Formats: sequence, C-alpha cells, structure tokens
Amino acid sequence: MNRSKLITTTALATVMSASAAHAELSLSGFYAATIADADGGTTHGTSTSSMYVTYTDTLDNGMGLTFNISASAGWHGADVFIDTGMGTLGLGDGQDSAVDKMDGSPAIGGSLNAYGPRFGTAFNDGDAASGASIMYTSPSINGFTVKVSRGMEVASAASTAGVCYDTDATDSTLVAVAAGATCATTHTRLSGSAAVAGHDAVMSYAVSGSVMGLGVAAGVSSIDYHAVGTADIDPSFMTASYSLGGINLGYAMYDSDGTSEETQMGVSTAIGGMTVGVTFAEDDNTTDTDYMHIGAIKSLGAMSYSVEYLETDVSGTDTGDSDTWGFTYTIGF
Repeated sequence: MNRSKLITTTALATVMSASAAHAELSLSGFYAATIADADGGTTHGTSTSSMYVTYTDTLDNGMGLTFNISASAGWHGADVFIDTGMGTLGLGDGQDSAVDKMDGSPAIGGSLNAYGPRFGTAFNDGDAASGASIMYTSPSINGFTVKVSRGMEVASAASTAGVCYDTDATDSTLVAVAAGATCATTHTRLSGSAAVAGHDAVMSYAVSGSVMGLGVAAGVSSIDYHAVGTADIDPSFMTASYSLGGINLGYAMYDSDGTSEETQMGVSTAIGGMTVGVTFAEDDNTTDTDYMHIGAIKSLGAMSYSVEYLETDVSGTDTGDSDTWGFTYTIGF
C-alpha cells in the first residue's frame, strides 16, 4: 500500500521541537467495501474506512519512537511504539492480542474480503478481551519473530434489576409498575443491566517465521474468567504456507478450545495479471459446516477489486446453506 508522505517544516513544527530534522509525519488511509448477493438478497457494506497519521522520531537515548493515530467510522485510537534495539514495545488502543496480529490465513487466496480469518464461527483470539494491551515484538531471530501481549484485567459487574413500566390505558404514558410486581413481556424495562463476567489479564503469545521455504505461524491466548460457570478458554491457531513454481499452498487451523475448530486448505496462483485461489474449509462445531471459496483479485495500483464465490453447506440439513457472490473493492494510499 503506497503511503503519501507529508514532510514539511510547517507541519512538523506543530508536533516537534528542535529535533524536527530527524522526524517524519505521514498520512495514509484504507477503504474496503463489498457488494454481496446471498441467494437473492443483495447488500452493500463498508468493512473498513480508516485514516492513519503517523509520527516518527529518535529519542535522546537513541531509541526509535513511532506515534500512530487511527480513525474510522466507528472507532478511533492511538498507539505508541518504542524501538529499544532489542525489540519493540507497543502501548495503546490497537495492540489487542499477539494472536490477533499473526493469525491471518494463508489458505484463503483470491480474496479481499475480511473473513476474520475464518469462514464460520468467529475465532475468539483474545482481541476484544485484551483491550488496550502492552505488546512486545522481538527482533527477527533466524527468520522468526515472537509477539507477547498482556491485556488489562476486567472486574466482574453484577446485574441490576432495573424498573418496569407499563403503558397507561388513558394517555399512553409510561407508569412504573408497583414494587415486587412481575415484569411481564408486555412491560418496558427502561433501566437495569445484565451481569458482566470479569476476567484476568489476557496473556497472548504468537510466533511466525520460515524454515526451508515453509512459512509457519502459531499462537495461543489465555482468557481466565472470574464468573462461576463461565469456562476459561485457551484459543489457539496454526498456519503453514509454501510456494512451488508459482503455486502457493496454504493450511490453517483455528481451535476455539471446546466450542469449534475450523481447518482450511487452499491453493492460489497468478493468472493473467490476477491472483486466483480456491479454498476448502470445515468447521467442526455442534453442527458441522463445510465451505468452498473461489476468488480472483485484480490490482490497479491504489485501487484493487476481487470477485468471489462462497458456498456454505451445513451438515445434515438444508437450513443455513447458502451461495454468496461478492464484489469487494479497496482503496489504499
């Protein structure tokens, strides 16, 4: 993705001191949207619409500093990265979990659509539970990079009963139901909240690298809940990729620790200036589901687009089966 660099004395003067000559300010952005037709129902949705402002400098002690602000339609955050010379320390809203940073699937070729990285049940990689994490990224050691993240602990919150209201028969205003009365389905609850299960600090570990041309990655997150009856989970993943004569082979496994396990195998290659790929996947769940994905990507420089087909086949029933065609387009700078 090309980045438009805005490096001027005037712009940098607003965020820098006398060391302005060693610093850099850059602006970049990325947009992705998909038009999809799932068995006759057409949708058009934006999956990413973000702008990024990045400031880099060198500290007095020689360490590198990067400050990044990200803004999208539904979220904004800031991150600080400190290059210590023995690895990089990341702090801020976008650190999330180490697993989240490395769990992309090499098995899904020919796709610009974000599958998260699974076709089926969402993979709980510890991202949401981690919150604003602290993350360490090692330097490359014999071709391998290690990431370790620690999220923040979250306290449990008890539920609150709230107040029930009923509609007055005379003027349709809401009137509080008498204390102790049953809150019937016809009543309106205007306050109260459900219980929230807190958890310990989420620890996440991931590693990626290459051995004799075989690209590998693996990781695990540990999510330990405080609430009785909420099971602790250790979701994990493993991926492998290999290229031979212009053919790219990919494998991925995502284990949600007791709820589901999805495995993927795929192949992709370049044909006529496009990247095309085929993927087969199986989600081992309460009800097993098979997937087949076919896609082709065309890059036009700052803009790319893909045409994709996803077949979903639920085991033992026609309910939930679907055939989805999608056209995804992205713009990045």
